[in-house]
Amino acid sequence: MERVLIYLAIVATVSMILSLFSSTRPYSLARETCSDVRAFARDAQVAFMTRAAIRGTYYFPYRVVVNASGVYCQECLVNVNVPTLNDTVLYGRQRLVVNASTGNIALQRDG
Repeated sequence: MERVLIYLAIVATVSMILSLFSSTRPYSLARETCSDVRAFARDAQVAFMTRAAIRGTYYFPYRVVVNASGVYCQECLVNVNVPTLNDTVLYGRQRLVVNASTGNIALQRDG
């Protein structure tokens, strides 16, 4: 009976330690903080495919590079290849219009 209790105590301790380490992985934190970066990349793709303009407010916790070949964020693992007219780096809260009516993505500040 004592062996069973010791075994259960060891299993409970190991599972508690594993649960502590699994909840603080950098990738799980990146997934939570990168939702607006992913939304911006998705909006850029949709605007490019439909040749439309999409207006939105985005928060970029990391630097997002926009250049002639697309939108990139190394920390958020975002890489979208769409032709853009702007060469810029986005950071912080941005109100943007993603306009693709000419066939290329053009970013404009909104307000």
